[in-house]
Parts: sequence; C-alpha cells; structure tokens
Amino acid sequence: MKIESILEHSLALRRAENFKQAFDYVSENVDAHSPYVELIWQHNPIFWSDISAGACVLTRRNAGDHAFIREIFAVPGFGRSFHRNSNPLPDDTRLLQQILNEEMVTTLSESHALHWVIRDTSKKPWGVLSLCDVSLTHQRAEVLLGMMPNAPLGLTASAMLMLYEFYFKFMKFNKLISFVYKENPRSFKSTLHLGFAVEGELLAHNLDPETGKFLDVIQLGLNRSQAFSEANRRLSRRLLGGSRHETSRQPI
Repeated sequence: MKIESILEHSLALRRAENFKQAFDYVSENVDAHSPYVELIWQHNPIFWSDISAGACVLTRRNAGDHAFIREIFAVPGFGRSFHRNSNPLPDDTRLLQQILNEEMVTTLSESHALHWVIRDTSKKPWGVLSLCDVSLTHQRAEVLLGMMPNAPLGLTASAMLMLYEFYFKFMKFNKLISFVYKENPRSFKSTLHLGFAVEGELLAHNLDPETGKFLDVIQLGLNRSQAFSEANRRLSRRLLGGSRHETSRQPI
C-alpha cells in the first residue's frame, strides 16, 4: 500500500478522534524496515492524551477551546508577548474551530508543532503552551508559553516542568529553544530560572509589526541535563510531587 493512501486513511481516523485506531492502522501497514517507520511513533496516542501532575493538566488544544483562545488573545499585550508575529484570529467562530481542530489532529511531520492548553485540576484553562518549528531531523523545537494575568501561582513552572518530562523522556528530543526579546526582562528572567542558558544575541533580528523597527532577540537553549538539573528536580518535587510517568519512544 502506498504511503499516501496510508496517511490519508490515518488522517480520516484522527479527524474522527480515533487516535488508537489510527495508530494501530499505521502500525499494521508501515513496514518496520521502511523509511517511513517514524510515522508509527508519530501516531502514538500519547501525543493526544492529557498530561497531568500536581495541580496542572495539559490538554491538546482543539475546537472546544475556541472561546478561551479568544479570551486570552483579547488580554491587552498578550499576543505581543506570546508571539507578536502571529496571524490575528479569524472573526468567524467556525473557521477558528476548524483551524484548532486541524492543528490538533496533525502529526509532527505534517505540522511540525504541538499545542496544549494549560489547566488546573478542575480543568479551568489558564494558558497556552506550544512547541513550534519542530525538527525531527535535529530533534529540537522552539517553546512558546503564555498565561492569563491572574493564573495560579506555580502553574507556569509546573507546565514547563511537565513539558520537560514529555519532551526529553517520551519524545527523546535533544534540545529546546526559546527566543526572548531583549526588551522583555521579565520573560528572560523566568526562562533562565527554569534552566535555560543564553546561547547568543541576535541583533535587529525580528521586525516588530507594530513599530516597524527591527528588534534584538536573545536565544536561549536547554538540553536534557539542564532540564533535569538539581534545582529543577527540587522544584518538580515541590510542584508536581514524586510520581513520574515515563514512556519509551518506541511504538507501544
């Protein structure tokens, strides 16, 4: 069977949110020795499962989150701090729902991104978390995180620590990247606090769509040893508790 047909059928299953069936179908039809074997791992249902620890729950962003997405992007300054070059949300609710669902059902090789909503244990949404520009070849991605101004204390750090577990232990990726504008010292400080290290300064790197000026950007990076430093382990025990859930990158 051609890989195009396999992916077409698996996408139909994913659009119906039959993620386990999609995984089983791809596992049965992609040979373990073919150049497309990585697609089996990309269909692992864990990619669409909730991630929870301590007082934090990460759920894959989907059409049902459209009202919260509008709410958080309506917060003054949020879009500018989260991703100032992102496209504005469509006015049409159905179109926004369609976009959110299409983002949710894609695999990494299709979208090169993963998007979550950050919630408390009552499932109330407080923020958004994304992996963007995911490189399967180089095993790296850029992380974006944005929270409501009144988010519970510790929820931001909890979400990032949970992402470290998922990213470095399940995905087994090598490096996480964050780009911070030099004019945003608060974000820079919090990024350093969670283990990232400065890798360089990119002068006049990004065009600000509001001011028309080119802005300096600081690039920070994080590898596995930095993610699980002793300081982060202590913070994780305090915020998330001692129990951890680790999953192999091998297909289940």
